[in-house]
Amino acid sequence: QQKAMIDEATKPEGLEGLIERAKSFYFFGFFEGETGQQAPWYLRPSITFPIAFAVVGLAFYVSFAVGGISERGAQVTDELDEVILSSTAVGQALVTAFMSDINF
Repeated sequence: QQKAMIDEATKPEGLEGLIERAKSFYFFGFFEGETGQQAPWYLRPSITFPIAFAVVGLAFYVSFAVGGISERGAQVTDELDEVILSSTAVGQALVTAFMSDINF
């Protein structure tokens, strides 16, 4: 118990304590083996993540360039849009009415 109290008293506080606690966290990794050996070069995150972003970006560009992504016609409105727009108009009218009643 005394050792626990001494350890508790010597723990860093504030930002230093937060950093020390964060260093002790372990996050499960997809790119490491169970034995702790290093993954092959082609599975390292520093290589695979940029390649994945490049592939997704290229696919988006190709889809856009060949016309797969386009905007067609005017924006469609539904009942919810009308309710929101009318409630906004009512709210603005009420604010205007209340502000005109206040004498400065």
